[in-house]
Amino acid sequence: MPDKQDLPVRISPLLPGNGDYIVDYKNVRLSERGALTAIQVLTFNGKHPDAAAAIAAALGIKCSTRPGIVNSDGKTQVCWNGPNSWMVVCSDAEAGHAPGELFKLLQDAVGDLGAVVDQSHGRCGLRLSGSRARQVMAKNTAIDLHPRAFGPGQCAMTSVAHMNATVIQVDDTPTYDLFVIRSLARSFAHAIEHACHEFESEQ
Repeated sequence: MPDKQDLPVRISPLLPGNGDYIVDYKNVRLSERGALTAIQVLTFNGKHPDAAAAIAAALGIKCSTRPGIVNSDGKTQVCWNGPNSWMVVCSDAEAGHAPGELFKLLQDAVGDLGAVVDQSHGRCGLRLSGSRARQVMAKNTAIDLHPRAFGPGQCAMTSVAHMNATVIQVDDTPTYDLFVIRSLARSFAHAIEHACHEFESEQ
C-alpha cells in the first residue's frame, strides 16, 4: 500500500492571491473564493438515484437529479453539472472542514455507486455580486440571465468570456459564483474585472 501524503497547501492562481483578490465598486464586487474544495461525483449507469440519496444523507443537503439545479445549506453547494454527475463545492473555512474531509465524506457515501474525484487544485472560484452583476455577466456570456429564465438555485455550464465555466446564481442581489479551470483563472478574472470597469465611477 502506498504511503499516505498530506495534501499540498492550496495556492491561489490569482494575484495577490490566497483569497485577497478583490475588485470592489459601489454596485459590483468581484472576489476570489479562497481555500475552495471542489469534488466531482460521477455515478455509474443505473445508480444515479441511489447515489443522490446517499449524498443527500451524508451532507444533509438535497441532491437534485434535475438539470441545472443547485442545492445548498448556505455553506456547501451541490451542483448538477451533467447527466449522472454533480460538483460539490464549499469553502473549507465556511463549512468547518479540514482539507480532504469533504472528499472522504463523499467517497464513503458514494462507495461503489460511482467515482469521486477531488478537483480542488484544478479549479478557481470567483464571486460576482451587486446590482450591476447581471450586466457584467451579460457582457461575457450568451445565456439568458433574466430573472424569469435564471434565478437563485440554478446553474449552467457555459462559455463565459470565451472560456468554459460553471455559473451558479446564489441570490437575488444578484450574486453569482463562477468556477473555471485553474490554468485559465487569471485570464478569466481579468475579463470579468474589465467588464466591471464601466461601473467604477458610480456613486
